[in-house]
Amino acid sequence: MKIQKFLNLVDSISKWTGTAVSWLMLVLVLELVYDTVARYVFNAPTIWSFDISYMLYSILFMIGGAYTLLVQEHIRVDMFYEKFSKKKKALVDIIGYLLFFFPAIGGMFVFGILFTHESWAIGEHCTKSYWSPPVYHFKTVIPIAAFLLLLQGIAEFIRSIIDLTEKDKEL
Repeated sequence: MKIQKFLNLVDSISKWTGTAVSWLMLVLVLELVYDTVARYVFNAPTIWSFDISYMLYSILFMIGGAYTLLVQEHIRVDMFYEKFSKKKKALVDIIGYLLFFFPAIGGMFVFGILFTHESWAIGEHCTKSYWSPPVYHFKTVIPIAAFLLLLQGIAEFIRSIIDLTEKDKEL
């Protein structure tokens, strides 16, 4: 079945990117430990730690979004949802994807491309620190993350349609 191959491909992409980006947590922790020791033990704070930490965290957070959607760990109001049948959950998910997810992530993708293009065009640098590192390459993560999340969202939407259209199940 071609749909199942597509779903498996999207899931494997989300698993791979989620696993790969999870290693940034180790880098982030080591960077923060280094900065803390430098600051408080040697009285020699770094000028680059703040920039590196928010860049690493943002990459981790954004690229990890598709994996988080795959493993159903995004926040949802479960008070009623958890008591619904599989078909009712599928219907709620379909409506949620159509009304909220696709417009928001589609906007993030389109505006992320524009935002990233402008950043590359001007060779944007961070203005919040003395170090002033270039940030255009980090802003490239925005449309990439939106694309990965959109892809996983499409897969989850298809799964919801399959769940809703299965025979012999009640609403």
